[in-house]
Amino acid sequence: MRMKDRVTVTMDRELIVRAKRQAHRTGTSLSGFVERSLQASMAPQTKPAGSFVERWAGQFTLREGGIEDLRLQALKTQHRLA
Repeated sequence: MRMKDRVTVTMDRELIVRAKRQAHRTGTSLSGFVERSLQASMAPQTKPAGSFVERWAGQFTLREGGIEDLRLQALKTQHRLA
């Protein structure tokens, strides 16, 4: 078992009351609750999912033929790309 050290922390009285209630609800001591909360807040964060472009890049393909080509040609003409 790891040796633990005592620490004195100064907090707002209402926060202490709320923290004690939460610790009681989770079946732990205030010290245990604070220790787990600190460990969770300092744990390495998972990399958030990238932007829409990063998640979907390369996931779509153009189909040849059909009405889609007519729309594509109209857009190309409209924007002087054809």
